[in-house]
Amino acid sequence: MTCLQCSRKSCLAFVPIFKSLKSEELLELSKIITHRTYKKGEAVYIAGELNDNLFIVRKGKVKITYISGEGREQIVRIIQEGDFFGELSLFRNSPLPSNAEALEMTEVCILEGRLFKQILEKSPSLVFNLFHQLSERLERAELTLSQISHHDVGQRLAAFLLQCAEKSGKESFEFPVNKTDAASMLGTTRETLSRKLSFFQREGYIKQSGRQITICDAAALEDLLFS
Repeated sequence: MTCLQCSRKSCLAFVPIFKSLKSEELLELSKIITHRTYKKGEAVYIAGELNDNLFIVRKGKVKITYISGEGREQIVRIIQEGDFFGELSLFRNSPLPSNAEALEMTEVCILEGRLFKQILEKSPSLVFNLFHQLSERLERAELTLSQISHHDVGQRLAAFLLQCAEKSGKESFEFPVNKTDAASMLGTTRETLSRKLSFFQREGYIKQSGRQITICDAAALEDLLFS
């Protein structure tokens, strides 16, 4: 069904790339959006598919992964509410390079690629917003690559926790993924991640209760990054 027919809040209302658009532009976009719900563990798409749609997480979480030549899964991004994915194949006629999987019951709004590109051609503000978001992603990807290359596991974990706190806007937040997925994102093992979290708690840097994390000493975590 389209978002015009959906009785729930439109995907467009809280997506950064659609901010500042005129009402007629939002109306045109709403006509090309379809809605789908994915169960936990269900694939939104898999590597190798031909798909130029743009996907928006309306509720839930999606992980973007690559599979190494040895068959190891590497999580490169967690997509949360209001964020989009699938952009790598939006502007090129080539198979998707990654996999997208729902981490929980997830509602996704899907913009049909061909029609979305037609709207882009008529909306400079939408093009600007899209490329602004993509440039921020590139910056974060370069920072992550630098951290993996030059930082140890403790430093990468400290950076990850600080980023989670910044994104939530609070010192206390829920760990966005389970420890297995977090370890994959940080390039380590679940066991090593658990040991580092326990160490951070003993040192008074954080408190953890289940998946709830509280930053107790942000300055100490920041110092780790430069030690």
